[in-house]
Amino acid sequence: MLEAKKLAPVVLFTYNRPDHTKRTIEALAANELADQTELFVFSDAPKAKKDESEAAEKAWNENKKKVEEIRAYVREAKGFSQIHLVERTENYGLAKNVIEGVTEIVNQYGKVVVLEDDLVTNRYFLRFMNDGLVRYENEKKVTGVTGFSFLDDGTDYEKQSYLCGLTGTSWSWATWADRWSSFDAKAKGWERLKEDSAYRKRFNYDNTYNFYQLLKMQQQDAGTNSWAIRWYYSTFLQDGLILVPTRSLVGNDGWDGTGVHCGGEAPTAVHRLATSEAITEFPDEICETKEVRKRLKKELRKISEPSLLKRIYHIVFRRNYVGQA
Repeated sequence: MLEAKKLAPVVLFTYNRPDHTKRTIEALAANELADQTELFVFSDAPKAKKDESEAAEKAWNENKKKVEEIRAYVREAKGFSQIHLVERTENYGLAKNVIEGVTEIVNQYGKVVVLEDDLVTNRYFLRFMNDGLVRYENEKKVTGVTGFSFLDDGTDYEKQSYLCGLTGTSWSWATWADRWSSFDAKAKGWERLKEDSAYRKRFNYDNTYNFYQLLKMQQQDAGTNSWAIRWYYSTFLQDGLILVPTRSLVGNDGWDGTGVHCGGEAPTAVHRLATSEAITEFPDEICETKEVRKRLKKELRKISEPSLLKRIYHIVFRRNYVGQA
């Protein structure tokens, strides 16, 4: 068993979804290593009122009530070695909250596991994340660990875990202080992706998913604010790899229209808990194998090619979709 002093703290980011937050914490508390794990909850404050209208006042009060409900629940939560509640006094937004929260805790502890408030884990999630952090601590090419698999539930891939270059997932992740130090919030040099088609193709995982479009929106659209695409870009520059379980140890519970960044329609990618078992086998070779890359490219094509109805919708309303070239 991993020693308590070696376990990574878990950082959880919440906003205004008390039911989701409760499910996330309850599932995490059921993990076999939870009682040896410190939990930090960064609770964002309500967004400022849009105006002085009655409707804006009502919306702000509803958000405030939900935020306070979450904070009250966290203060009474059990199941961890310690629980720390960080109450933001102004609205940070997810990206700023994540960047500052992760930076603070990972610099203090040297490593960190990160969750958002709509992720439900199985009981072996913490063991896998910590085992991965210990096993690959000195393999600098490995920039993180995730409990979410990019492969379909029914995959026939026989190994229990794999390494790959899709390092920017927000559906649970972990990293070390030295890797996080390479995070560049400004994504300096990103313009090369526009000018160099071969470079852009590699960034887009052989053009199976338009990560470049996401980064471009992040850099040029004031309404887009994603820490994840900037983390992917930062690790891409390092030729980074992430450790992934073949079958997911975490499910996304947020596709019900309540989230700021997840709408009511789930993507075609699998977002359910795919296994109730522990992961005990890890890759020895520090690389993304040809077989894994082939399988992942197939999965990415599924989610980057919208249906005919979606194509019509985006053409009519002149809205860009991620799969657009």
